[in-house]
Amino acid sequence: MAPVPPKQDEQHPSMQALDLLDELTKARAELARLKVQLEVLRDQDPLTGLPNRIRLADRTGQAILRARRQGHQVAVLFIELDRFKTINQTLDFADADELILQLTRRMGVLLGPGDTLARVGSDQFAVLLPEVLDSLEPMRLAQAMLDAIRIPFRLASREVRLTASIGISSSPQDGDDAPTLQKEAENAVDRAKAGGGNAIQCTTLTLSEASFERQQMETYLGEAVHKQDMQLVYQPQVTADGDIFGMEALVRWEHPVLGVVPPSKFVPLAEENQLIHAMGEWILGTACRQAAIWQSMSPRPLKLAVNVSAVQLVHPRWVDSVARALRESRLPPSCLELEITESILLRNARTSHAVLMDLKALGVQFGIDDFGTGYSALSYLQQLPIDTLKIDQIFVRGMFPSQPGVVSSLPIVQTIVNLGRNMGMQVVAEGVETAEQREALAELGCYRFQGYFMGRPMEAAELTQRLERQINSAFTALLPSQRQEPGA
Repeated sequence: MAPVPPKQDEQHPSMQALDLLDELTKARAELARLKVQLEVLRDQDPLTGLPNRIRLADRTGQAILRARRQGHQVAVLFIELDRFKTINQTLDFADADELILQLTRRMGVLLGPGDTLARVGSDQFAVLLPEVLDSLEPMRLAQAMLDAIRIPFRLASREVRLTASIGISSSPQDGDDAPTLQKEAENAVDRAKAGGGNAIQCTTLTLSEASFERQQMETYLGEAVHKQDMQLVYQPQVTADGDIFGMEALVRWEHPVLGVVPPSKFVPLAEENQLIHAMGEWILGTACRQAAIWQSMSPRPLKLAVNVSAVQLVHPRWVDSVARALRESRLPPSCLELEITESILLRNARTSHAVLMDLKALGVQFGIDDFGTGYSALSYLQQLPIDTLKIDQIFVRGMFPSQPGVVSSLPIVQTIVNLGRNMGMQVVAEGVETAEQREALAELGCYRFQGYFMGRPMEAAELTQRLERQINSAFTALLPSQRQEPGA
């Protein structure tokens, strides 16, 4: 009897085993993918992509271990939005998500490269500062956060205004492990909210140490301002040919007890205690007198850049102070450029506009410092008499990122250069430290530079010598040749 052939839809047992093995391999690969995805979701907020409470605790623990070995502090800021649940009820899902995303971006730009911003609740965030060398640093960051959050958020359907409460804890003072440090920061934010919100609270030990340092520095700063016991240095601003076209006046303070105190520490304190007015008038008057001397040496106009704080700008006598400094120094007003940051323009737009127009009537010029790092719309460039845009050094450094996967800031720099040129403004790149950066900026159309590659901040006498060499070199180049012609 002949054997019965197998049916067409039946497979050989070995083929069935291979198919099962293939399906098993695919299932394992899918399981591994889902496991990785779950690990990611376990450690990060699904909306913002920020670390969540679990990953924050892990990073805090690692930072405390490093700080213990290296001898610095670690700080945690706990940020809770005030009355957010009430506001959130008035928004649809899309606007609510967009509001959180805008808030995340706004806070993120205030942080340093090693800092961590985490979302630990629907209306709660936290910041880890893994290396704190100055006990006042967390409070300054917290204040910057409050200022940034208070700026209105623009959504598709409406404008939303937020405030927040912030609690701060530090290690080792307030705890030597992540859970304790986070708990202390949360307790501090509860006290801030109990007082009405829109406030900063520190833990008792952190506040005591910072308050003592603040009180001590405030006393010394008052004495230094009263005695005019500070120094001005000047950083040259140069063209693509290497010629100095201007200089920025920078204040320095060295105290016999505190040592060298950076402006990032004493300028905010001077603003809070209204010492900035006396200090600012001394800086402006001293710098204008020195610039007038340099201008008398130079056949071409030289520009003096002086930074202006928000507190100075809204002072009722600030315009008179500028006019007096120009009058007494006899510096041409067009040689003075007052540098203002974008955030200053946003704090009180109406007052800022009026003051700038009054100063413009004197013939003073204006520059936007750290351009591109603020939160404003570009409409203010049309409304205000801005003469110069300064490309922030963070974009200059980011043109050639050293870490793989980091996006170059070259397109941002190109956009700022094009914007400034199209609006008839000068564009100056600050923080230029290498020939590669200078050449790349020139290729993008930026031909004015400031940074260590062109010259570090220097005392007036040193800059005078450099200007003399530049002027003598230009004069020599104009002289006719002293060589005898053949046959003469």
